[in-house]
Amino acid sequence: WADKVRELMKYRNENGHCLVPRKQSTLGNWVMTQRAEFRKFSARKHSRMTPQRIKILNHIGFVWDASDKIGNRRNDEGWMQMLKQLMEYKEKHGNCLVPNKY
Repeated sequence: WADKVRELMKYRNENGHCLVPRKQSTLGNWVMTQRAEFRKFSARKHSRMTPQRIKILNHIGFVWDASDKIGNRRNDEGWMQMLKQLMEYKEKHGNCLVPNKY
């Protein structure tokens, strides 16, 4: 467990966050497992999660519910750029019916 925490800290230092994609080899799977164990712990079910592990993960910036964070954090700037382009298109053409080849 401690080895994976160190690996997650390295990932955070390189990427600026702890939102490891599920497809990011074993680390992504480990992160998903920690979230699942936390949900079980919170529901007072048998879990490998402990208050000490929660404290450690919180300290390094672990995101317990990434459902609304992954897309936002990674694509916010790109999304805003596309919105700006759409607004420019509407200003020029009077609608938002952008052709696929535009």
